[in-house]
Amino acid sequence: MESDRRAAAGATRRGVLAGALVLGGIALAARSWEAYAADGDPAPAMAALRRLLPRHHDQFTLRALAADGTDRFRVTGRTGRITVEGTSPAVLLTGVHTYLRRTAHASISWTGDQLALPRRLPAPDDELTGTANVPHRFVLNDTDEGYTGPYRDWDTWQRELDVLAVHGVNRVLVHMGADAVYRDTFRQFAYTDAELRSWIPAPAHQPWWLLQNMSGFGGPVSQRLIERRADLARRIVDRVRELGMTPVLPGYFGTVPGGFPARYGGDATVVAQGTWVGFERPDWLDPRTRAFGEVAAAFYRAQSDRFGDSTMYKMDLLHEGGTPGDVPVGEAARAVEAALRRAHPGAVWAILGWQANPPRALLDAVDKTRMLIVDGLSDRYPTVTDRESDWGGTPYAYGSIWNFGGHTALGANAPDWVEWYPKWRDRKGSSLAGIAAMPEASDNNAPALALLADLAWTPGTIDLDDWFAAYAVSRYGGEDRHAAAAWRTIRATAYGMRRTDSWSEAPDGLFGARPSLTAAKAASWSPATTRYDTTVFDRALTELLDVREELRGSPAYRYDVVDVARQVLSNRSRLLLPQIKAAHDAGDKDLFGTLTRTWLSWMDLLEALLSTSRPHLLGRWLAQARAWGADRTEKNRLEYDARSILTTWGGRASSAEGLHDYANREWAGLVGGLYRTRWQTYFDALSCGKDPDTIDWFALEDDWAHAHEAYPSEPHGSPYALARRVRDVLAGSPYQSTLTAVADRGAAGGDRPVTVTLTLAHRNGFAPAREVTLSLKVPEGRTARPFDPAGAVALASGETLTARFEVRLAAAEAPLAGRLVAVATQRGGGKAVAPVAVDRAARQGPPGVPLTR
Repeated sequence: MESDRRAAAGATRRGVLAGALVLGGIALAARSWEAYAADGDPAPAMAALRRLLPRHHDQFTLRALAADGTDRFRVTGRTGRITVEGTSPAVLLTGVHTYLRRTAHASISWTGDQLALPRRLPAPDDELTGTANVPHRFVLNDTDEGYTGPYRDWDTWQRELDVLAVHGVNRVLVHMGADAVYRDTFRQFAYTDAELRSWIPAPAHQPWWLLQNMSGFGGPVSQRLIERRADLARRIVDRVRELGMTPVLPGYFGTVPGGFPARYGGDATVVAQGTWVGFERPDWLDPRTRAFGEVAAAFYRAQSDRFGDSTMYKMDLLHEGGTPGDVPVGEAARAVEAALRRAHPGAVWAILGWQANPPRALLDAVDKTRMLIVDGLSDRYPTVTDRESDWGGTPYAYGSIWNFGGHTALGANAPDWVEWYPKWRDRKGSSLAGIAAMPEASDNNAPALALLADLAWTPGTIDLDDWFAAYAVSRYGGEDRHAAAAWRTIRATAYGMRRTDSWSEAPDGLFGARPSLTAAKAASWSPATTRYDTTVFDRALTELLDVREELRGSPAYRYDVVDVARQVLSNRSRLLLPQIKAAHDAGDKDLFGTLTRTWLSWMDLLEALLSTSRPHLLGRWLAQARAWGADRTEKNRLEYDARSILTTWGGRASSAEGLHDYANREWAGLVGGLYRTRWQTYFDALSCGKDPDTIDWFALEDDWAHAHEAYPSEPHGSPYALARRVRDVLAGSPYQSTLTAVADRGAAGGDRPVTVTLTLAHRNGFAPAREVTLSLKVPEGRTARPFDPAGAVALASGETLTARFEVRLAAAEAPLAGRLVAVATQRGGGKAVAPVAVDRAARQGPPGVPLTR
C-alpha cells in the first residue's frame, strides 16, 4: 500500500477536499488528496463519515497507524467518544463499520443501511481489532459497469466507494474513462476522431470491447459523452486513491481498430480474432512488434495524463475464445509485460482466472511475483482444488462470481467460501494472496460482499450460523427472534448452496424467460434447476413479516422484505410452468386457462411489489441513461443502449446465439412490460391453436428496446404491505403442488398390468393443502385400480402423498395405445394433472422411468 501512496504523488492534481474537515472535533484546512495518501492522514475517512453518519461523525476520533505492510485497525473508546486507529483511510472506515456492526447494531451495505443509532454512541465492551490476512482485497468484475450502471453519476459512485471502503476493500477495478484513453491513443496513429467514436461502443457495452469481444455497438459515441465520462473517471480514481485504495486500471494488451497495419505501416501485424457470440471481435496487434511497443507507450502516457499512475493494471489476453494465431502465447505475454514495466516499473498485472485463462504458457513467461490472478472459479467447480499447481505458484485471490448479468436471484455458495478459503490460505506453500468479489453486477446480495470481505479480516474460520445470526442483528438494529429465524432460513437455503453441481449462482426466474412450455432458465448460461429447497425458503418471508415493528423502518429492512418476497414469487415460476405444460399436454383447456391466468396474475403481483422499491425500478435505470444525452437524439440512443443490454443484448445474430436475456432481472417495468407482453402473446397463441414457434421474439424484443415509453423512476406503495400481500395471496392459492406419474413398465397387455405411481409434493411454504385426492383417468378399454389410499385430509408444506394404481387392458381388442392422465385435486378448486403414456405394443422401459410429459 505504501507503493500506492508513492505512485499517487505523480498523479494529476485535481482532487481537493472542499472546505474544512472535522477530525475529532478539530477543524482542518483543506488539503489535496495526494497529501492525505502520502502520510496516511485520516481526514478523507472523516469526510466519508460525514457522508455516511451525518449526525454521529463527530463522536469518532480517527488516528493513523504506521503502515508496516499489513493493514490493521483498532477500536476503543467510551460512550459518545469512539477512537478508531487504522493504517489507511479505508481501513479506518473498516474499523468504524466493524464497531457499528458489533457494538451499535448498525450496518452499511449495497442494498440499504440500518443507521438508527442512539444519540450518544455506545462504548465497545472490549477493544475491537482487525488485521488483514491477505494483502489484496479486490472488487468488481470487468462487466460491472455494463450490468450495474453504465450511466451512474458522481453521487452514486461516491456512495459505492464509501461502501467498498467500509467493507475492507483496497483494490477497485475502474474501467470508466477507458474510452477516452483509447481515443487519445489512436488519434496518434492516423485515425480520425469520427472513426474512433464509431469504433467505441455505447457505455453499457464497453466492458466487452475492453475485453476484446466486440466493438462499435450502440455508437457512435459523442465527444461530449467521452469527455463527461473521463471527468467522472478522474473523480472516481482520485477518490479511490484519497481513501488509500488502489485504482486497478485497464492495461494495454493489443486491441486495435480495424485496418491498423495500413495506418501504421512498418512491422504492424494483427491476428484476426473471429467472432464472439455473434459479434466481430477487434483485431489483436502482435505484442512482439515494434508497433505494439509504440501503441502501448502511447496508451499508458494518455492514461497517466488523464488519471495518473497506479500500481495495478488488469489485462486479459485472448478472453473467451480469443486466438493467438501463430503468435506464441509466452512470447506475447512477455512483450505485454515488458510494455507495462516500461511505463510503470513494479506494477502488478492482474488477470482473471476464467475458463482456461491464464494458461501456463503465459504464466511461465512472466515474473509471477508481479502477477495477481483474480480467480473467478474458486467456488464454481469441485475440481478446483490446487491453484498452486494449476498456476505454478502465481499469487491469486480467492474469488466468487455469485451473480451473472445482474440477475436478481438471491444466494451464493457460502459454505464453500468458509471451508475452502482458510484451507487454501493456510496450506503449506500457499500462493493465496487475496479475495476477489466479482459479481457481474454489484447492486445485489449484500450478505455475499460482507461475508467474502470478512474472510480477509478473520483469523481461522467463520461459523456461518454465528455469522448470519450477527448479520440479522446489525441488519435491522437489534435482537429479534423472527429476524434471526429469517436469516437462519436464508442461510440454510439460498446461502447454503455448494459448488458440487458446478454452479456459483442461484438460478434465475422464468418470468423473464423467452416463453416456452419447456423453459428451464431465462439466460442461456444459467442453472436449469433449483439449487436449494424453495419450499423451506418461504419461511424466511413469514419470519421477516413478523419482525417487530420498530425494526422495520430502515432502508435495509425495506429492501430485504421486498427482495425476499420477490424471490418467493420468482421461485413460483419454476413450480407453475410445468403444471401449465401438463395441462396443455393433457388437453385440459379449462385448467390451462386457469393456470395461465394465475401465471399472469402472479406477474402483476410481482410488478406491484417491485414498484415499491427504488433499486428494483427499470425507470431509474432508463432515466440515468437519458440524463447523459445532450439532445433528444443522443438521449434516445443511450436509452436503447440501456434497454438492449437487459434484453436483446445486441443484434439478431448475437441474440440467436444465446445472449438475449443474459442480463434478465426482476424489475418493475420489465416484469409488467416486456416480460408480461411476451407471456401473454405466447399463451394467446397456444389458446388459439397457433404455432408459437412462428412468433419472432427478437422483433418483439427489439421493438421494445428501441421504444421510449416512460416508466416510474420513483417507488410508490408500501414495501411491507405488498410483501404481506404476496404471502397472503400465495397462502390462498392451490396451484403449488407438483404431480408426477411413473410407470413400472412402458406397455400393458394380456396378464401383464402396469403399475403407475402417483406422487404429489406440496410445495407451498405458507399453507397446507387440504382434502387432497389422487386419481388416474384412463381411456376406454383400460381399468385403473388403486393399491393404496389415494387421499389425505391435509398435506403440510414439503409433505408428499403417494398412491399406486394398477392399469390393465379391459379386453383383447382394446386400442393399441392411449393416454392416461394422473389427476390431483384439493380443496379450493386446486387441480394438477400429469399425462402418462402406456402402450399395448411391445415398447418396454426400465422400471421407474418417468413418463410425465
